[in-house]
Amino acid sequence: MLNRLLVALVGIPLLVYILYFGGIPLLVFSNLIIGVGLHEFYRMSEKSGKNPSKMIGIAAGLAVPNLLYFLKPEDTAIAFAFPMVLTVIAAMMKRVFLNRIENASIEIGETVLGVAYISFLFSHILLISRFPKGGIWILTIQVLVWVCDSFAYFTGISIGRKFFKEGFSIISPKKSVEGAIGGIFFTVIALFLVNWKFDLISGSFSEIKILALGILVAVVAQIGDLGESMYKREFKIKDSSRILGEHGGVLDRFDSMLFVVPTVYYLLKFFVI
Repeated sequence: MLNRLLVALVGIPLLVYILYFGGIPLLVFSNLIIGVGLHEFYRMSEKSGKNPSKMIGIAAGLAVPNLLYFLKPEDTAIAFAFPMVLTVIAAMMKRVFLNRIENASIEIGETVLGVAYISFLFSHILLISRFPKGGIWILTIQVLVWVCDSFAYFTGISIGRKFFKEGFSIISPKKSVEGAIGGIFFTVIALFLVNWKFDLISGSFSEIKILALGILVAVVAQIGDLGESMYKREFKIKDSSRILGEHGGVLDRFDSMLFVVPTVYYLLKFFVI
């Protein structure tokens, strides 16, 4: 309990500052989340008996946010494509030089998956920071994820399994449909309140846009959480690591953000901003 409190007291104010003001601190933060997240993902894979090309994946994954930050905005496609091309070529080249056939497709696939799942998805946070009110949007995303996670939990322990007996018992025994619905409801309410304060979405059909965005954020956040739980159950791991003590690992804390960040980026780009 003390560890959780200390991490929250130090981590939350620092995180709010980084997300709101962006710039180099946000780039450094992105590198930390991606680098540690990839290490955790590949370590879980190794514990399950596989052997992904960990150093290749981490190097390629870290290249994405730095290329996005330092290249011109019109070179965004290069920032994503170049590291992936190198990942595929380098991972296959390594296996060829090792002259090994066993589990080649699985291990090369997991190397590439790590880069796509963690680096590609989370790096969209740097693209959101370029939007008008980008810092407020990033902070709003994090708040919505916290709201969804918290109220899904409280709703679940209150009325979970009373109406929908099965829930998500195979992937995560504690997750329920009632909890998921509660997370969606309160996330939408939270987004309406944030928009009332900061006027992030205005104009025609603004209420419909807020409703749709809130629902999608909550749904995607919970899929991100369940997705990481799915990997942990496959790899037979309880937490991705213990780097944050009782809070678990970086992937345990940011699994929802991995999915929500790119989802919000494309929704804002094509439908809102």
